[in-house]
Amino acid sequence: MNHAYIRELIIREVREKASQLPDAARMVIRNLGGTATVQRVVRDVIAQILAETKINEGWPNGFDAHTHSPWYTGVEAGDRHWPAYVEKMEGGSLANAVKEIDRTTHEIVSRLADPRTYGTKKKGLVLGYVQSGKTANYSGVISKAADAGYQLIIVLAGTHNNLRRQTQVRLDKDLLRGEWYPLTADDRDFRNFGGGPALLKSGTTKALAVVKKQRDRLGALRDWLTNIPADIRRTVPVLIIDDEADQATPNTKAASEELSKINELLREIWGLVISGTYVGYTATPFANVFMDPNDEAELYPSDFITSLPKPDGYFGAERLFGGSAVISEEDEALVDAIRYVPECDSEVLRPPADREEREGFKHEIPASLQDAVLWFVVATAIRRARGQAREHSSMLVHTTHYTAPHTVMKNSICKYLQELRKSVKSGDFDALKVAYEVEISRCDNLASENIPIWEEVENHINTVITACRVVVDNGESRDRLDYDRRDEAGNLIVETVIAVGGGTLSRGLTLEGLVVSYFLRTSSTYDTLLQMGRWFGYRRGYEDLPRIWMPADLKLDFEFLAMVEIELRDEIARMAAMEMTPRELGIRIRSHPGRLAITSRNKLVHAERTNLSFTGTRLQTFIFDTDKDVIADNQSALRGLLIGKSVSDRSDEVPAFALFEKLSADEVSRFFANYQTHKNQTNMPGDFISEWITQKANHTEWNVAVMGLKEESTTLGSLDIVPGLSVPAVNRAPLASSSAGEANIKALLSLSDYVADISTAITGQQSELDSAAFQKLRKTHAGGRGLLIIYVVSANSVPTRAPKAGQPPVRRAMEAADHMIGVGVVFPGFDQINDVTDGDFYSVTPDWEVPDGDHDGFPLGDSDDEDNGDALPDEWAWLNGDV
Repeated sequence: MNHAYIRELIIREVREKASQLPDAARMVIRNLGGTATVQRVVRDVIAQILAETKINEGWPNGFDAHTHSPWYTGVEAGDRHWPAYVEKMEGGSLANAVKEIDRTTHEIVSRLADPRTYGTKKKGLVLGYVQSGKTANYSGVISKAADAGYQLIIVLAGTHNNLRRQTQVRLDKDLLRGEWYPLTADDRDFRNFGGGPALLKSGTTKALAVVKKQRDRLGALRDWLTNIPADIRRTVPVLIIDDEADQATPNTKAASEELSKINELLREIWGLVISGTYVGYTATPFANVFMDPNDEAELYPSDFITSLPKPDGYFGAERLFGGSAVISEEDEALVDAIRYVPECDSEVLRPPADREEREGFKHEIPASLQDAVLWFVVATAIRRARGQAREHSSMLVHTTHYTAPHTVMKNSICKYLQELRKSVKSGDFDALKVAYEVEISRCDNLASENIPIWEEVENHINTVITACRVVVDNGESRDRLDYDRRDEAGNLIVETVIAVGGGTLSRGLTLEGLVVSYFLRTSSTYDTLLQMGRWFGYRRGYEDLPRIWMPADLKLDFEFLAMVEIELRDEIARMAAMEMTPRELGIRIRSHPGRLAITSRNKLVHAERTNLSFTGTRLQTFIFDTDKDVIADNQSALRGLLIGKSVSDRSDEVPAFALFEKLSADEVSRFFANYQTHKNQTNMPGDFISEWITQKANHTEWNVAVMGLKEESTTLGSLDIVPGLSVPAVNRAPLASSSAGEANIKALLSLSDYVADISTAITGQQSELDSAAFQKLRKTHAGGRGLLIIYVVSANSVPTRAPKAGQPPVRRAMEAADHMIGVGVVFPGFDQINDVTDGDFYSVTPDWEVPDGDHDGFPLGDSDDEDNGDALPDEWAWLNGDV
C-alpha cells in the first residue's frame, strides 16, 4: 500500500471537502475497503503528518505543540494558491525572499486555528518592521490558509482610502486570479448585500474583502455576517488580517468600561466569527500589547506573537539611528544618511497654530530644503545613469499635519524647481554639481552598483528635472500619489515625484523609490513617530543614495526608539524561550525618560509600570536548573529563610501546608539574593528582586506559604525544610522540549495560590474568583503584606498521561539530582509602595491562570495529579483500535 497515495487522498479530502482530519482519515479507510492493511497505513500517515507539523527546527521563534495544535501539514500536492504566489514572487522583486517568506508563513499558519475543527478561534499578532514588506508576508499567509481550508478572508486595511486601495490592488495581483470571489474592488469598499448565505454555503468558495477601518464599512460587514445563519458561519473558517493593527483597532476610550466605535465594531465582527483566526500585523504593536489581556472579547493577541526576521537589505531604525546604546560607533558610521535641519529653517516652515493665521501662511523654501531638493534631482539622475530609468523615484516632504500649508509648500517647491529648470536650460549646473560633490562619497561603502562620475550624471539632469512633479497627498487633495498612472497608450508612467503631505503619508502607504525625506513633524508617542519614518525599507540598487533631513533633537528620539525596537523583539524571543503565550506573560515596553509616551494615554489604561518595579506584580518559577549544586543552594536559601521561625497558628485555617507570618523585608531580600533562578527565566531575576525589596519595600512585612499535599506520596517523596517540618513534594513533569540541564514545567502555581495565606472561611465565600477578585481579597485581608509561596517539586515527577497514538510525548520524566524549590511571589501593591521613581517599563498583567489543558489548577492538599495537556483531540483514539 503506497503511503504517498494514502497521504494525497487524506489531504485532498481535507482540502476539497473542508473535512476535519479525523473525518478525512475515516473516509479514506471506508473508500479503500477498511482492511487492516489500509487502517495500518492510514495510522502511519497520520502519525507522520502530526510529527511533521510539530517538529520544524528552522522556524525563528520555535514551535510548541503544547501551545499550538499540530494541524498544519504544510504545502501539499494539489495546493493552488501558494504555488501560484510563489510563481508570482519568483518573477518579480521578491525572488530572493521566497525561501524566507515560505518559512515564516509556515510558522504563522501553524499557529492559526485549525480550519477543520469547527468552533476553534485564536488571536495573534505578527510584528514586522516599518516598510519591510508585511503585505508580502500576509499575502503568503492568505495563500497557504486558503489552501489549508480557510474560506473567508477579511483584510482590514488602515483608515485611509489610498491605503485600502493600495492593499486591494496588491492582493489582486498577488492572489490566484479567477479563484476568489471579490467582495470589494480597488474602487469599491465593502457594502452589505444579501448573497452571503448562498455564497458561503457551498463550502468551496474563497471570498476576499479588503475593508477600511471606518464605522460605515465595518458596520456593513457586521450586518452582512449577522445575516448569515450561525450554522453556516460555524462551518466557514474566517481569517481576519488586520493590517496596521495598532491603528484604530485598540479601544481609545480612557474608561475601560467604554468602547471606541471602531473597537466596538471589530469586537462585534470577531464575535460573529465562530471558527477562525484574527491576526494583527504591525511594526508598532505598543497599543496592541497594552489591550486588556483578560477580556476574551478584546483583540489582545492572547495566543501568539511572532516577530518577523529583519530581511536582507532592509534599512531600519537601528541601521540609521542606532547610536551607542544599540550598536558600536564604528557600525553607526556605516550609514551617514542624516542631515540636520537648523532651528531657523524649522521656524520658517512651522505654520501658526491659529486656523485663521494659517490661511495666510506663506514662505520661501529655506536653505536646508533647497539642499534636499537638489540632492533628490542628483540622486534620481544617478539612478538613471545606473540603468534604473524605469524605476520610480520619490521625495517625501512632511513638515506639518495641517492640510492648508501643504499647498503653500507645493507652490514654494514648484517655484524653486522652475528656477532650477531655467538654470539647467542655460547650462548652469553649479548648484547640482556641488550637491553631487558633497554627498556622493558619504555612503559609498554601501553602494551595490557603480558610482557614476559627474559628467555621466549631468547627462540625465535635464530629463529628471523636466519629469519631476510635486503632489499634495492629504485628506483633502485630489491629485493623490499614484504609482499606477498610465499614458494614453496604457504604458506605466515612471514617477519622479516630490510628495508633500501629512497623515495620509505617515502610515502604511509605500512611497516607491524613496530617495530623500525632509521631515520636521514630530509626535509625542512612539508608534506615531516610528510610523512616520517612511524612509525605512529596501533600497536595492541605490543603497548609498537615500538621505534624511531632520532636526537634531528628532534624531535623538529615533535613536531611543531604535533601542526600544530591539528590546521589544528580545521580549518576544524571551517569551518563546520560556514557551509561554501572551495570555500568560505580558510584554514589557521601556518608557522614555523625557517627553515621549509609548502610545496615547487612553490606550494605556490596562498597562502598569513594571521594570525593576515589582509593585503589585506576581511571579513564579517554572524553569528549573536540575544541577545538584544549584538545587542544594536553593534548598539552603529556603532553610536560611525559615530557620528559627515558628509555624503560624493559622496554618490549619489557610490553604497553605504551613504558614509563616510577618517576616521582615530584609529576610526576604536575603532569600532572593541567595536563590538562583534558571538563566532562561529572565523575568524573575533574584538579584534585582532583592535590590528592589531593599530599596523600595524595606518597610513591608511578608508571609511565607509553604505548599504541599496533605499526605506524603511514597513515590514523590518529601523534603525536610526545618526541624519538625517535612514538606511533601508535588508532581510537576517537565515539557519534553526542555533542554538538557533544565526542566520547564510550564506553570508552578494556580490563581488560587494568590490567597494561600488568607483563611478559607473568607475565600470560600466567593462564588466566582477571578484575578480581580483575588486582588481585592488580598487588598482587604492580607494586611498589605507581600506573599512568598514555596513548592517542593519532586525529582521523581513523571507524566501522568500517555501520549496519543502517533503523537510525540508532551512531557517527560524529571531528570534532577534532588527535589527542587519552586517559588511564587506576590509583591505588595501600590498602596504600600508609593515611590514615583519606581520603574521605567510598562506591561499588562494577564491572569495568573494558565489556559485549560495546560494544568488543572493543581488543587492544594487534594491531589498529586498533573494534567499534561492533550496535543490532540479525543477523535484520534479510534485509530488505535478497530475502525
